[in-house]
Amino acid sequence: MKVGRFSASALLVVLLACAAACMGQSTVADLAGYTFDPGTPARTGGSGQTRRNQLSTASEQALGPTLPENIHLTESVIGPNKLTKWGAAHNIRFFGWANGGYTWASTGTGLLNIEPRENRFGNAFLLNQAAFVVERTLNEESWSWGFRSEFYMGADAALLHPVNGFGPSDNQRFSTDFRQAYVSFHAPILTAGGVDVKLGRQYVPLGYETTMAPYRPMYSLAYAWLYSQNGATTGAIATIHVTPKLDVIGGATLCVNSLFEFRGRAPCYIARGLYWLDSRKRTKLIGTFYTGPQPIAAARWHMGKWQSEAELQLIHNVNRRVTLISESNAGWDARDPSNRGSSGRFLTSKWYGTYGMGIFHVHRLLDVNSRAEWFDDVDGSRIGTRTNYGEITLGPNFMPTRMMNFRPEVRWDTASNPVFGPASHRQLEKHQWSAAVEMMIKF
Repeated sequence: MKVGRFSASALLVVLLACAAACMGQSTVADLAGYTFDPGTPARTGGSGQTRRNQLSTASEQALGPTLPENIHLTESVIGPNKLTKWGAAHNIRFFGWANGGYTWASTGTGLLNIEPRENRFGNAFLLNQAAFVVERTLNEESWSWGFRSEFYMGADAALLHPVNGFGPSDNQRFSTDFRQAYVSFHAPILTAGGVDVKLGRQYVPLGYETTMAPYRPMYSLAYAWLYSQNGATTGAIATIHVTPKLDVIGGATLCVNSLFEFRGRAPCYIARGLYWLDSRKRTKLIGTFYTGPQPIAAARWHMGKWQSEAELQLIHNVNRRVTLISESNAGWDARDPSNRGSSGRFLTSKWYGTYGMGIFHVHRLLDVNSRAEWFDDVDGSRIGTRTNYGEITLGPNFMPTRMMNFRPEVRWDTASNPVFGPASHRQLEKHQWSAAVEMMIKF
């Protein structure tokens, strides 16, 4: 689709021009809070302060949003108390957030077909998430254990409700879910950085964007997130800290959206590498390969014999004000039962996608974020229609206080076939404008 490719290229040119204009010095402390992965066990050093907290604290003093685990609302309101003292002594922390908003769509009112997601109702208010987290962090200098319980409720839990999960499954606006519920271990073996292991329900380490609102730049998400990643699963995944610049991740899962339940005829397997290209940790290259019988949700009647996906990310912190992200993925599904050749044999379905994002820290109270994407569902195995898709999204992030975010956005979606509009409408459209405003409170 020419429109999608042209839009992505044009935005990249704009982003690079802005980056060149803002070029300066940066260090690892300049990383935005968005780069934090809530699926990675937090780790502490001998001082008792987490390495990720050190990075985030530096960001808070400079630019970017504050992560919810760094709000410490209870301590701020009533001062140090027995609960907070006990938690600090045992590396346990309690935090959460709530977010929701209003979305207007040019195509009509009601549940929208295809996109945007997770704010998927046109001309309606939505409570997306009310999340509560209890976490015990790992000590990176010795044998240690931890855990993370991440419970949330709202419309997002309804959208991503696991099979046989508890809570309502017939309400499109509300459900409940433990998005993560795992135990973790750190073993100071093999390398100087040691090995971290997670066992239980956890995020699949795939993709830049994430389900949980505080850890992504914008209200809506890319096509790749839902139709090529979308995930939490149950599994055993290990991270080997090979060197200060290289982490290697590998493991096995019970496949797509598993809540402690096997979802295929065999496990799914993942391998991932994260490498900092420079000693100052300004540029990170990430490669991932995920394969198995059901690693990713497929469109109805399209689940083939064996799926695989390869992904490549490049994250570059140009300076303390500009971060650029590029993500591309390609997948294939062998023997798709809804993709027959002229001979009647089941063929392999394919999909491709790429997007670019720009995060601009204009002021300590304001970020401006952008995304441009092209996604090709070659055989309809992801979304259900053989179509090219494209989107451009632009929105600021207002941060009047550390615990509050306002994220309005304007989004334009386009496709080579008419696919957009309320799911109840018979006549769909090739283009869709949407405008949304989200409010998030972190505690």
